[in-house]
Amino acid sequence: MKQITLSLALLTVLSTSAQNFNRPHGVGMAIGEPSGFSVKKFNNTNQAFQFTLGYSTTRNSGINLGVDFLLHDRSFITTDKGYVPLYYGFGAHIKSYESESQVYARVPFGVAYEFNNYPADIFFEFSPGIAVIPSPELVINVGVGGRFYFYLRSN
Repeated sequence: MKQITLSLALLTVLSTSAQNFNRPHGVGMAIGEPSGFSVKKFNNTNQAFQFTLGYSTTRNSGINLGVDFLLHDRSFITTDKGYVPLYYGFGAHIKSYESESQVYARVPFGVAYEFNNYPADIFFEFSPGIAVIPSPELVINVGVGGRFYFYLRSN
């Protein structure tokens, strides 16, 4: 199981470091299943990677680590102030609890409100998925949260 975790972590680092964009990075918190840290890195205006480090409180509580690739549509809902993108994507998560670990694929669907004059967003996300390790099982993640955005310089 440690090999799978390390492989996913390495893949995540390589996929984000290979991008050479000067796009915003968001860091914040999410409350729900799982609750914890949320980091979002935009590759361009419509594509982003979302990283999760949280704690699950379901019947098998434990640490949850995951990455999602997201596509955003800002044209569906329009407002005078700010933006309301709908987003969807796919991802893989690992949940480690007392006796074993669970690996699952998920399909996140969400809506966010991006403030116009303030580098932050608030979001709601619903993510159904299916566990593939140790045995097939339906997984449902739901959460609300917010992130503060900043820019990192690219070389």
